[in-house]
Amino acid sequence: MAFRAIVLGLLLVTASGLLATENITILLGDVSRDGWYAKDASLQLQLASPADQYTITASEFYHPALDQSVKAFRFVCTRGRFSDEAVSCEKGVADFVFMGVRQKKVNLNINIKIKSQLYVIHANNLKFSNGFLGLKININKHYWNLIAEGKQIQLASLTGVIPALSASLEAFPTKAELDFSTKANGTLNGVTRAEWHLKANNLSFSDQSFEYIGEGLSGGWRGEVENRKGSWVGSHKLKLNSGELLTPQFYLSAKKHPVFLQFNLAYQPKIKALALKAIDFRQDPLFKFTGEALLSLANTLHVQSVGIRSSPADLSALFKAYFQPVLVNPLFEDIELAGKVAIEFKKSTARSDLALTFDHIHLEQGLQGSDKGRGQFALYDLNGKLNWSDQETDNSQIRWQGGHLFGGITLGPTSLQVNMSGDRISLLESTSIPILDGNLQAEKFELTKGDLGPKVRFQGYLTPISMEAISNAIGWPLLSGQLSGMIPGIAYENGEIAVEGLALVKIFDGDILIKQLKLDDLFGSLPALTANLELKNIDLETLTRAFSFGKITGKLAGRVDGLRLENWAPISFDARFATPPDDESRHRINQKAVDNISNLGGAGVSGAISRSFLRFFEEFGYDRIGISCRLESGVCHMGGIESAEKGYYLVKGGGIPRIDIMGFNRRTDWHVLVSKLKQISQGGAPVIE
Repeated sequence: MAFRAIVLGLLLVTASGLLATENITILLGDVSRDGWYAKDASLQLQLASPADQYTITASEFYHPALDQSVKAFRFVCTRGRFSDEAVSCEKGVADFVFMGVRQKKVNLNINIKIKSQLYVIHANNLKFSNGFLGLKININKHYWNLIAEGKQIQLASLTGVIPALSASLEAFPTKAELDFSTKANGTLNGVTRAEWHLKANNLSFSDQSFEYIGEGLSGGWRGEVENRKGSWVGSHKLKLNSGELLTPQFYLSAKKHPVFLQFNLAYQPKIKALALKAIDFRQDPLFKFTGEALLSLANTLHVQSVGIRSSPADLSALFKAYFQPVLVNPLFEDIELAGKVAIEFKKSTARSDLALTFDHIHLEQGLQGSDKGRGQFALYDLNGKLNWSDQETDNSQIRWQGGHLFGGITLGPTSLQVNMSGDRISLLESTSIPILDGNLQAEKFELTKGDLGPKVRFQGYLTPISMEAISNAIGWPLLSGQLSGMIPGIAYENGEIAVEGLALVKIFDGDILIKQLKLDDLFGSLPALTANLELKNIDLETLTRAFSFGKITGKLAGRVDGLRLENWAPISFDARFATPPDDESRHRINQKAVDNISNLGGAGVSGAISRSFLRFFEEFGYDRIGISCRLESGVCHMGGIESAEKGYYLVKGGGIPRIDIMGFNRRTDWHVLVSKLKQISQGGAPVIE
């Protein structure tokens, strides 16, 4: 367009003054017309040659269509034609300086119809942004059209040619090599229609904070626009053949799967409104969606409305391709997904709505790190639809056929009714979730957005689960009895789960009160648990039978203060267990239990009869029984119900024959103590020292 204005302007000045002569030089000086001007212009004609030759020069030329003036312009035509009706040049070369770039030996052909004022200009070999540009321009006094072709254009250098790009390229430093072809037509007042094909090679960019990064992007853009009654309409097709795009929200790679995007647009300049219609995005076989959008370009870009509808997509492929690369939470690094999901999103100035439809979803977290080949958390055959809105919205329902926690704790079929509005998700009705052979009854559940992340509130209770089922699920020795309890409230915030108030667990025919229970990084690489426990009326016969400890009758009470587990292994606690003062049940202990207790404390046996005669008695009476352990730095500091002359009492005898069991080891390696307990629970013969 710039070169067209240069040549046309000079030819308009000289065309009306051409004379029929063989050899003439015309010094035109400074000339101007309709806003443009030329300084020191001259025309030299050599009409004696078989092909008319002429030269046009000017020290400076300016046209309103140009951002800057053209300097040192010289055009030499070696094969031309002059007549009263036309001026043409089939072979010409031009030199000039424009925007600081010296153009040399630009091939230039012209054809001017004087009466109709029709101008046809061909130019190629133009230097343009470190590349090359070719132009073909047809213009008369009312209309014009342009055909342009560019090769090896360097995008980073375009700021020198198109100053409007400077701000964008400074915010997003960019490099790329561009090839393009374009056709445009219009009136002297501007463009009325244009179409183009742009090819980008090795496009790379990043913002200043490196949150938005493009690397090695290559592809094409076919587009067309047309001015209809003051509004612009058109269609566009884009294809990305290779490269990667990284944003804080998603990752896009075209290395294996090309990306296609097409849409129609309508732009109203008066109100600066841009409508995108018939949007069609495809990256087969990963994802495809259709939609529309209305944008306001007044001052800053503002989305007034948008609607997107996706086809059902493979959830595993979708997650791995677009989202897993940008999720830094370790929870998402080891997750397996299957099934299909469809997405529908709507946004207007009044509200935003999102709907997710699930079709036979399988979700399993922690699969690779599991010793048993099963992950820490899973849901099988999940179906339903989740509706979310920043305003009030329709309720959601999801259901699953099964699942598990920590590998072996199975979850049964469940259906949930929830409402997801704004920053809040709430359970609409009480729901029973089968766990092993019992149920978790969820009475209340609410998730809200807090300053440090999501906040969760839960309330419910656990119906009896057999200890046998729990033992099999988590690999414990086979236990008897049942586990049940009340859950007054559970809160989750900033990665920590805390039980509010007192949680009650019924086990071994007694009660365990759990206080200040907190779980941190539950599904992470190093889960941690802290709590204080209080045991009441634990039945010793049920307990000792469950762990193959022997037989002890009576009740047991106690406390565990400062309990801390890391990766489910005890790190520290202060535990004390003993016969409660008000226990009136029968107190008996058999020979096997005597041996096992003696082994734990490094103990000795004393009483009315010697150890050699103990084998004649199957059971003994006792008055009190108890043990304590304070775990610090891998060492258990042990004690009993009371101190003795050389140790401490583990069992204080009662009745005849009387038997006392005393412990002498005040410090015991925790791992050694645990190995003894495992040996006892597996029915091994302990060594009494």
